[in-house]
Amino acid sequence: MKAILIDDEAVAVSALKRRVDWEKYGIDQVFIANSMEEAKQIFQENDIQVMLSDIEMPNGSGLELLEWVKTYYPAVECVYVTCHPEYEYIRKALQLGSADYLLKPIDYDELNQILERLVERMRSRHQQELIPPQVMQRFLDGGRDSFNDDVVRNVMGYIREHIQDRLSIPGLAKEVYLSEQQLMRIFKKVTGVSVLEYITNERLRLARELLAGTDYPIRQVADAVGYGNYSYFIKVFRTNTGMTPKEYRRERRQGTQPK
Repeated sequence: MKAILIDDEAVAVSALKRRVDWEKYGIDQVFIANSMEEAKQIFQENDIQVMLSDIEMPNGSGLELLEWVKTYYPAVECVYVTCHPEYEYIRKALQLGSADYLLKPIDYDELNQILERLVERMRSRHQQELIPPQVMQRFLDGGRDSFNDDVVRNVMGYIREHIQDRLSIPGLAKEVYLSEQQLMRIFKKVTGVSVLEYITNERLRLARELLAGTDYPIRQVADAVGYGNYSYFIKVFRTNTGMTPKEYRRERRQGTQPK
């Protein structure tokens, strides 16, 4: 099994990793993250079963992280290790499905007892839920395709809704909780084009429609489809259509088809 320890205090999380005999609980690899974004990246690249997390951290709380984890990795067991004894924190943590709640400074005897109960529960659940490998593989193959389709559909929808904005691979990957490499690989596999190619195609498609169907100035059309640099818009449009926006509009108004 694999575990992840999340705390923005590097000294605290290093001590936690060092002072627990993880192999005793069947955990052979322990990852460390100092922020919610680092933790998400590790979850996306590794099969994590156990999560020990602080609540307060920069750019997102441990509670927000657990909401995300329970959405995409529902089998993960979580223990909060925090200096906040407030009832509201505890109640929220338990509502989200936290296995337990441990206050700082850490009582390692208590933590060991929590880990023993947690691992025993996980083993028991695994035995009860065991499904023949051939059955699992059939459903996993279908699920992977469905997941990839959902990712691409969500990304396409986001691009269309934000076509006027500055779009980037990191920003899009963040929207679907994937790494940049994962997003680019999935998108290309499903659509046959890269994410950047799709963005360009969508912008030019909308630009052609606006040029043919409205009288808006060409500079305004460029802004409307996300090209703040007018000269660059002209260059991209000519490269992809073989004519300038002005020539395209004139030909469409004359009833001829663009080359």
